Amino acid sequence: MNNMNRILVFLVILLITSSCGIQAKLNRDFKGESIEEVTEAFADLDPSKIRMPNGYTKIIYTKEDRLEGTTISQGTNTLDPIHSPSVTKVEQFIFIVDENGVVISTEYESSYKRL
Repeated sequence: MNNMNRILVFLVILLITSSCGIQAKLNRDFKGESIEEVTEAFADLDPSKIRMPNGYTKIIYTKEDRLEGTTISQGTNTLDPIHSPSVTKVEQFIFIVDENGVVISTEYESSYKRL
């Protein structure tokens, strides 16, 4: 169980560092741009749209990838290797768009679901 906690901590650290980089890229590439730019960049994903009370629209693109389990090496003196479980990585790219179709805010969320 201790090794499983190490794996989870590693995944959380990986998630935090990757989400910061992607968030910065989303802000740099799309903030202030028209929603058409976003639509072109995420052409392979279907968006879900949520109308907000202030007149803005939240547009969410969701991407899911299946990550296979793998054996984690613990060195040469260990008899029982650790196998990480298969998971589905769920990434959400969230855009807040004003009434004129201009991106005013971006957000990135990532999570893992065990299979």
